[in-house]
Amino acid sequence: MRSRRAVTQFQLNRGLPVTGELDLETRLALGFPGNPFKSYTVTGEDLAAIEPTPALWAEKAKAARLGYNDAWEMLAEKFHSMPAFLQRLNPETATIQPGTTLTVPNLDPAAPLPKVDRVVILLAETTLLAYRGSRVVACFPCSIAANKTKRPSGELRVKNKVPDPNYTFDPAVLTTVAEAEGLTRKMILPPGPNNPVGRAWIGLTLPGYGIHGTPEPADISRTGSSGCFRLANWNARKMLQMVDVGTLVEVIE
Repeated sequence: MRSRRAVTQFQLNRGLPVTGELDLETRLALGFPGNPFKSYTVTGEDLAAIEPTPALWAEKAKAARLGYNDAWEMLAEKFHSMPAFLQRLNPETATIQPGTTLTVPNLDPAAPLPKVDRVVILLAETTLLAYRGSRVVACFPCSIAANKTKRPSGELRVKNKVPDPNYTFDPAVLTTVAEAEGLTRKMILPPGPNNPVGRAWIGLTLPGYGIHGTPEPADISRTGSSGCFRLANWNARKMLQMVDVGTLVEVIE
């Protein structure tokens, strides 16, 4: 569904017949792609970002940073993919160290990100669209609340933006975790890719709600959040640059 939505928006932007399919005319407009993969040599700086995250929340609160658990997780985020996918691309690689050469997705060079006028979240499609005027400039899969009563709707605004945020654990909100671990007080968890809200927080004018990253990108598009809108960390960080305080966010059933 999200691939069809992205193709449809591309066709609308380019004035092509809207089919939602990668037909010949659309493929020609996209251009002839090069190699979808490239070789990448792992560096010591890459591996320095690995700081395995404690399993218990009380221990997480004591950590200096909630870093990557292992090299596969770190590289998957760097190349906008999943650890299992990278492992399938590199079946002969058992251990990653500085100098290890891997096959990874060949990401397009980062283009300047445009500022957007409004963001539209389509709950039924678990999709976030970012508009500049009438033109869609970004289309990202997102997760929404499992409990329908916690899904907001209507018009909101961006209230604040925080890169690499910390996270306040509230036992009154995460009751299942609190009961399982015997937690009774609020705790501040440090920043990092394995922070519960990932590497970016975009607070909304509805208290407690925001658009944010996640330590579990494989779960994106599922109805598993507590009410907020989750994006993969790399997309959440893009959104952080594209919106300003006051940007309109429309949530549509």
